[in-house]
Amino acid sequence: MTKPRPVFLVGMMGAGKSTIGPRLAARLGRRYVDTDQDVEQCAGRTIAEIFAAEGEARFRALEREAIERASGDGAVVALGGGAIAQPGAVRRLRARGVIVHLDAPIGILLGRIGDAAGRPLLAGLGPRERAAKLKALLDARRAHYAGAHHRVDASAAPDDVVARIEALLAGRPARNHQGDGASARPPGKASKAMKAQVRRTRSAKPTSAKLRGQGSRRASVEVALAERSYAIELGHDWLETAGRRMVELLEVEKVAIVSVAPVARRYAPLLARGLAAGGARVGRILVPDGDSAKNLRELGRLYERFLDQGMDRHSAVVALGGGVVGDLSGFAAASFLRGIPFVQVPTTVLSMVDASIGGKTGVNLSRGKNLVGAFHQPRGVFIDTATLASLPMRERAAGVAELIKAAAIWDEALFAWLEDHIEAFLALEPEALLHGLERACAIKAEVVSRDEREGGLRRLLNFGHTLGHAIEKHARYRGILHGEAVAIGMIFAAERSEALGSAPVGTAARLAALIERAGLPTAIPDRPRQAYLSAIGVDKKRQGSGIHFVVLKGIGRAGTVSLRPEEILPSGWRANRRA
Repeated sequence: MTKPRPVFLVGMMGAGKSTIGPRLAARLGRRYVDTDQDVEQCAGRTIAEIFAAEGEARFRALEREAIERASGDGAVVALGGGAIAQPGAVRRLRARGVIVHLDAPIGILLGRIGDAAGRPLLAGLGPRERAAKLKALLDARRAHYAGAHHRVDASAAPDDVVARIEALLAGRPARNHQGDGASARPPGKASKAMKAQVRRTRSAKPTSAKLRGQGSRRASVEVALAERSYAIELGHDWLETAGRRMVELLEVEKVAIVSVAPVARRYAPLLARGLAAGGARVGRILVPDGDSAKNLRELGRLYERFLDQGMDRHSAVVALGGGVVGDLSGFAAASFLRGIPFVQVPTTVLSMVDASIGGKTGVNLSRGKNLVGAFHQPRGVFIDTATLASLPMRERAAGVAELIKAAAIWDEALFAWLEDHIEAFLALEPEALLHGLERACAIKAEVVSRDEREGGLRRLLNFGHTLGHAIEKHARYRGILHGEAVAIGMIFAAERSEALGSAPVGTAARLAALIERAGLPTAIPDRPRQAYLSAIGVDKKRQGSGIHFVVLKGIGRAGTVSLRPEEILPSGWRANRRA
């Protein structure tokens, strides 16, 4: 009988090698070896002590010996983060066994690493320096990781990662993250019960759904922006605790919670209690609900309320609510007294995965959305999934549009996961909710970290927004939610991608099927072509006579092309149809 080849797990620190390795070994019935632990046992010292006394070169020599010892009996071997980057390592490992790269966005890696205790390469670094160092290490090792036989998304739940690796090693299809024996619904097929639930609740009042079994598990994703890096922290039912942490983070004497009335009634008391417990004086300011509130008049009123409450440069703003609250209060914070700090506490799916991350703030003008604003990064983003229990199904679905967008432009694995779990996410099932939010936040964080001010890469996040913003403008920001407009715009953009030869035929149909299952609209509202052309013509993404129009190259891959409005909506195009 042929002896099994060893399985080498490689990846950055924080990728989960020491978590996945033992579980995978148990599933395969093999021995598990952690080369870092083996080195420490043989040397009688910790890795940090070896680095301090003899340097990295000595550690790498001991590491090579540990890999040699582990390679003989088909073991599952977890390698240290830098092992694969050593000269000749990829060639040697490929000759001996199967290399599996556990890959995760840098934001998730930073969140898992925490204060980096016991990690010599990051020893003594503060959060911002740690983020910069980790990014530099990842950039240096990326080409080496490309030599792996398999790449696996390690941001998923550990058991899902193990099942995916096991399937890859066995040569089975590995798309389903649920593991062996799971019965995934075919893409595009929603259950009758779920379709009925979506229809019933699209205009329903907020419910008080409970997040069953959510427990206290938390996650953290880092937005790596050098000295302005910050964390996105996710948890359940921790708003009061989050308030205390905000005071530590902000180091201010006074805090103003800006919110809309329905959200403030439910959640502001808890948050205010936490802020006060941390030692801050807390004020509350209400702003009108709805996108139409994002205007210069309401901005001026907000400045006046700041002055009424005695706010100064030692004060901060806490944006509690959806994207409108974050955009409006964030811009007020960016411009009041030439800038004061703020944090985001998003309470909608849409704001959790998109609007609260990246520092875009602003207001609308009569001629278009977000035409006046600033980039002003928050000091932190605090997500409490318990706040979603009061969110109507229609608004949940509108938020899911941004998850679908993130997956469509960046991550086919997440798109496939959504095809398998969209109903569970909408039903607020705990594991599905936390995984979907964490992964979407990580995508947004990675894009923002690489292109903070929309110089190129970040433009991809505007997928679906060109027509979507035009739809919102003609509705005067009433009657249609932002996510609904973007959903329609995404299908339109995918169809144009196919027509332009950018995306394979069938891409738009697959996207539309998932959007429809989420309970989102797919038909373009009936307006004359010229009306849409006029709205697109003042799009803030324009450059000269062209607009940076985001196209798909397939699910999980996107790019931009410069098109005139007349090329985006060619002659003969008409609305009042499915996108």
